[in-house]
Amino acid sequence: MTSFFSDYQPQKTVRPTCYEEVQETIKKANRDRTPLVPVSSGTNLQDTHLPSVKDAIAVDLSRMNKITYLDARNRDAVIEPGVTFAQLEAACKAEGLRTLTAIDVPKEASVLGTYLEMMPLYGWPKYHPWEMLTMKGVRADGEVFATGQMAMSQDRPDKYSWGVSLAQVARLYCQAQGTLGIITNAAVTLKTIAPENQVFFFSCNNISRATKVLKAFIATEEPHEIFAVNKTYCSELLGQGDTKNLPPWTVVIVTRGFEKAEIAYKKKDLTALAKQLKGELATRLGSVKNAGAKILSEINNPTGFSLHSEDGSGWAPVVTIATDSQIQKAAGLFPKDSGSLIMPLQAGGCFYYQPDLRYALGEEKKVRKTYLTICEKLLKAGVTFPRPSALNAKQVVAHNPSYFKLLRSIKKGVDPNNIMNPKKLGL
Repeated sequence: MTSFFSDYQPQKTVRPTCYEEVQETIKKANRDRTPLVPVSSGTNLQDTHLPSVKDAIAVDLSRMNKITYLDARNRDAVIEPGVTFAQLEAACKAEGLRTLTAIDVPKEASVLGTYLEMMPLYGWPKYHPWEMLTMKGVRADGEVFATGQMAMSQDRPDKYSWGVSLAQVARLYCQAQGTLGIITNAAVTLKTIAPENQVFFFSCNNISRATKVLKAFIATEEPHEIFAVNKTYCSELLGQGDTKNLPPWTVVIVTRGFEKAEIAYKKKDLTALAKQLKGELATRLGSVKNAGAKILSEINNPTGFSLHSEDGSGWAPVVTIATDSQIQKAAGLFPKDSGSLIMPLQAGGCFYYQPDLRYALGEEKKVRKTYLTICEKLLKAGVTFPRPSALNAKQVVAHNPSYFKLLRSIKKGVDPNNIMNPKKLGL
């Protein structure tokens, strides 16, 4: 369980099968003052399933893998933390539904763990980060808790279809599974499978142009998925080893619908906007065969981190939220062989920005120094790290001391013995 992002390994692993066993594990850890680190699948971007301190116990939740409720009419499901995207996708497909998949997170990943840790979803530009409705679990002090409708007694079978208006407190439990407690059940949203899907490409010659184009297209509210990738990242999405025939940046737009006429109408609208931007909306990308189908395949069933790394090589994403001007300044900090993805958030008011570092195995120590140097410069430029890694946690706190003082006061109230995810900043 060694990692680019952490030097620590758990002293042992426990594998509960129900919330009662989770509760007993937490109570025992409080009695013994033993740190706990929940693990749902270990397939996230920055290895947040690994400890940030010595002698921690890993709480492996993979055996808690039941889909306890699936409501096809209201498009939601209640799942345990061990349920993977592949498992939920199979259950959804039978009902004409699909899950909201995450960027660079494979189908073997935990759905609940992915959503709790706010890993970027391809559907965020369209649906915003409201993929979870309500939840229940065990607090860090060993008490059972629930949010929203799960905290109420009701006879309605579709009680999770009410939306998120009563579940705002649930947002406190996002950013990291286990920081305030271990979530054992959650209601997650699902989407209808659209029979008609079309992928469009808009080529850009630089990163500034890419962010401008993203803003323009997201304003139409027509794309279901939209993001921009540089040629390194794009070549990997398309399974191309060569980047020579790819533009420096490509904006990828996916529209979905139920009739061909609907897609045709959207295409006319988007094509007109492309002309205003003095560019072209294409259904092909250079000489790449079936580029659109490859993009849809990756969105529907993400490959995960292996998309960017081969035997003997490593991949370290830098997960940030930034404005367009910050992104332009940050781009020059990364080597030319770095991959990069940008996705608009808040109608283009800011962006999910994920550049990365590539390295040969054995060079981790050297590349960590580079990573920290870059992170420090990004922080000074005002870039936000929504889920700080174990490596740059101290840097992030140093730049936001009052904010993290407040967060830690909240954590202390729920976790007085500081046993849950100690030294992690996700909250």
